[in-house]
Amino acid sequence: MSTKKEGNQYGKIFKDNLESVTLALIEKVLQIQVTFYEIMQQELQRTVERKPDLFLNIIDKQNNTILRQRTF
Repeated sequence: MSTKKEGNQYGKIFKDNLESVTLALIEKVLQIQVTFYEIMQQELQRTVERKPDLFLNIIDKQNNTILRQRTF
């Protein structure tokens, strides 16, 4: 049976590796050609507190700004 500590360990490993594949996934799946991105502050204020695993500010070739968050 897994414990909460083991779950957090796997979550951290996944989160650490997610950044390296994020741009490729965005470009391939969403068909967005990224020219700039930055990882933004991960805390968002909500009625129900949830913290995203990844929060990006993306600018594409048409100079559109796109904010994306992902919670796993």
